[in-house]
Amino acid sequence: MRKKILLFVLLLVGVIVYWAISFNPSKEITALNFESENRNPAFQFLFPKPTEDSILRQLRQNYPIEALVKNAKSEREKVLLALNWVRQQWEHSGSHNAKTDNACLILERAKKGEQFRCVEYGVVLKSVLAALGLPSRTLSLKTRDVSTTFVAAGHVLAEVWLNDYQKWAFVDAQFDAMPVLDSVPLNAVELQNAIIQKKPFKFIHLQGDFTVQETANYMGFIPHYLYYMSVAFDERNVKSGDKFKVANKTALMLVPLGAKNPNIFQLFFPMNNLLYTHSLADFYAKPLQ
Repeated sequence: MRKKILLFVLLLVGVIVYWAISFNPSKEITALNFESENRNPAFQFLFPKPTEDSILRQLRQNYPIEALVKNAKSEREKVLLALNWVRQQWEHSGSHNAKTDNACLILERAKKGEQFRCVEYGVVLKSVLAALGLPSRTLSLKTRDVSTTFVAAGHVLAEVWLNDYQKWAFVDAQFDAMPVLDSVPLNAVELQNAIIQKKPFKFIHLQGDFTVQETANYMGFIPHYLYYMSVAFDERNVKSGDKFKVANKTALMLVPLGAKNPNIFQLFFPMNNLLYTHSLADFYAKPLQ
């Protein structure tokens, strides 16, 4: 009887330890390596035209986004103004899925008091920036253990193309955050590298530099998400059946050299819409104008 009890206790302890380890993702971060030059010409990215897209026109008509950036002196200032405005539209709720990628509908529901996830912040910010004529995309981040952890394995934000710098820039509306190094905005891969290399980057928002506490809070959250990254091939507001696909897949995932191509999200959810690349030239290609 004692042996059975001991076996049961050991089994229970094992289960508790297992769930303690795998319930939340690991926050360990490591240096990541990618290819820098190889470019697959099949990977093309489509962006909406502000004057032709009905949702972007509706955004400009129904919300003061053009007036908001009227006096902006640079693209970066426009982005910071848009970033701050989107952050103010609702408070974050990690459990409420809007079940739409229509930025206008999300904003209308936010007016009525609904609160949404990081996903909706990314969708709305991308759309606001696109309505202002800045090519932008939602960026889905995944942890290294995305397939084996139970919750909190992903985060969503946006990246925007800045002609002034000829590069993509990371913008997170949930936290009103843009990372910069020597005043130059960073993309997600550059941010991860800056964290690992302990470079003197900082986070900024419309009011200026993050405070020490704001920086500590965000750095306690973001680094371990900067492992797998994916973007859609088609950011246009068209029916799903009309979306541009490559090999019948809708999104491209950037995978570090030596890492596996994940196809399961949080133990139970297939990720079957992805193609994979190790190439920064693929993932960070200049948008076609």
